Amino acid sequence: MLLELMSNGKLAQLPPENAPDGIEMPQEPSVMLLLPHNKYLLGTGGGKWIYASSNPENPDNKPLSVCLYEDQSLSLLNEGTRPTVIPPDTVNILRRELFSLSDPPGHHKPTVLMLRTFMKGNSVFDDEKNFLDEKIFSRFMKEDSTLYKAYWTLRFSLARGELETAGRLKAWLRADPKIFESPRNVMKIWFSLLNLPDEDALKELIELKFSQLELQHLGEQQASPLVVYNPISGWLLIGQFGRKIHTIFRIWMYLSHELYHALRYVKKMSVHDIIMAVWGEYETRQALREREKYKGDEEFFI
Repeated sequence: MLLELMSNGKLAQLPPENAPDGIEMPQEPSVMLLLPHNKYLLGTGGGKWIYASSNPENPDNKPLSVCLYEDQSLSLLNEGTRPTVIPPDTVNILRRELFSLSDPPGHHKPTVLMLRTFMKGNSVFDDEKNFLDEKIFSRFMKEDSTLYKAYWTLRFSLARGELETAGRLKAWLRADPKIFESPRNVMKIWFSLLNLPDEDALKELIELKFSQLELQHLGEQQASPLVVYNPISGWLLIGQFGRKIHTIFRIWMYLSHELYHALRYVKKMSVHDIIMAVWGEYETRQALREREKYKGDEEFFI
């Protein structure tokens, strides 16, 4: 895709053959943005971006690696002139276009081999031909929302090296993912590096009828997990996670009366396992939103 940044800050799409002299469009899927001063921004697979010049013979025009962050402007320096500033909305468009041309991160085979270990009851894993072939496996996922959610959650987490996600997916599967689809089974999650979550989270918790004094007291506790019942709104669960004796972060989660009852008394789960299962549900929702960004996303069960 070839784009040009106009003087009014808008983007104009150009045919690939309209690339200026000195700029060659890559063979792989890419997004190129033409900029003032004979410069351009090029995004390729994996979300990599470089800022370069169409006049590479100048030793001062070496390509520079840059990062595009969602909802943040990008300022690009130019020799002897004012920087070129790309506004946040334009940055978001560029990121979205590159994602839409890119395959999702991760690899199929290690994902399904691990997934098979805790989804043995799913018939797709009875035949290696069905689950080792990514195209065939995709057809099975079209008919099974739980399989689809678990697959992409695990694939993205393995790509990031987050192996702990597998344990939370196991708890999520034991809880029965369909439980989380009921509109009565409400959940909210916040994370904190300090004793208490941020101000926005505290405001939400207070709106859920947990008092400031009560939350302050909970933040000072070292026991884990903590469980607080509020007859008006529901349940508050707090877990501490880290390595050895050092807490790295806390997870705060609110569960409606109906959801807590379904997990604790119907599914007979421990409080720790409830925290892991609800956290797993949170991660599957995040994975579905991430999957929507990339090439080849079909309309599944969202």
